[in-house]
Amino acid sequence: MPRASIEITSRIAPMALALARARGLDPAVFIERHQLPRGLDWAQAGKLEVTLPADRLRALLDDLADALGLPHLGLELAASRPRGGYGVTEFLVRSVGTVRGACENLIRFSALLAPSQTFRFTETAREAELSHGVPGKPGLLSVHHHEYTLLVLVETFRSMVDDAQVNRVWFSHGPRPDPAPLRAAFKTQDIAFDAELSGFSFDRRFLDMPVKTGDPALYAFLEEHANAALTSRPRQDDFVDRVRESLRQALKAGEPNVERIATRLAMSGRTLQRRLAELDTSFQSVLDEVRFDLARAYLKDPRLELTQVAYLLGYSELRAFDRAFKRWARLTPGAWRERRVG
Repeated sequence: MPRASIEITSRIAPMALALARARGLDPAVFIERHQLPRGLDWAQAGKLEVTLPADRLRALLDDLADALGLPHLGLELAASRPRGGYGVTEFLVRSVGTVRGACENLIRFSALLAPSQTFRFTETAREAELSHGVPGKPGLLSVHHHEYTLLVLVETFRSMVDDAQVNRVWFSHGPRPDPAPLRAAFKTQDIAFDAELSGFSFDRRFLDMPVKTGDPALYAFLEEHANAALTSRPRQDDFVDRVRESLRQALKAGEPNVERIATRLAMSGRTLQRRLAELDTSFQSVLDEVRFDLARAYLKDPRLELTQVAYLLGYSELRAFDRAFKRWARLTPGAWRERRVG
């Protein structure tokens, strides 16, 4: 049975089509070519969302970028998007008390914002990091989608506190022929490519600063509404949670494999892989997520040597753990520990 393409719910497609229309192109051509819904309300383009297979959304954005002559279409769209377009999640982030609370709410309610993407918030001794994307699938989203989402996050951060500055930016897509527009938009020279996810970092001192638009009464109202919305969403990841828990237990006995986890879940290895594929993930992706989460927890404990952490994660040698962690975090385990607890 062929695997269906991951579907992405996004506001970027209507916004890109509205921009094409404003610049004299006929959106109907692109709607027909990429099989988009007809009858879109262009007056609501900044708040309208559509759900498309990831490959079609990527092709649409690449097509529009070429037609418009905008190699950095995502940056153009992010700079012009209307405030409030992301509804309750955006206002929850803006009305919370501190920047740390804003970051935590972004993660907490990301399923309402972008259900097919992963958002991560991590802290080190000196920095805070926000990242997004689809783990294990760096080419799934268009470069324009990555650059748009990241600039929206950065501009939201900048609007929260005075003198907010970005330290580093990284993308899961490959290097751009002309990175100058990225440096100008993100106001940093430290830009990297080919990461697992796309993200940015800023000084940790900003985390406890009050958000300029903080509003406790509004936040309390919105939080209740958002919690109800989350509760009403269908739980598609219960099976993945069971796999994660089985992996955590299995790691105590060495490196887990598909058949061992499948036996724990009373099914065949083939069934396990098929069910994960139906949820747009894979055994290796889930294993990487579990190992990365556990690795960060272990590395915070200075009593554990790196070789012990590697063993606890099911690696037979430190070198394999070192390579894997560097792929996840863009840092070696030792460097990550030094930043976090140094």
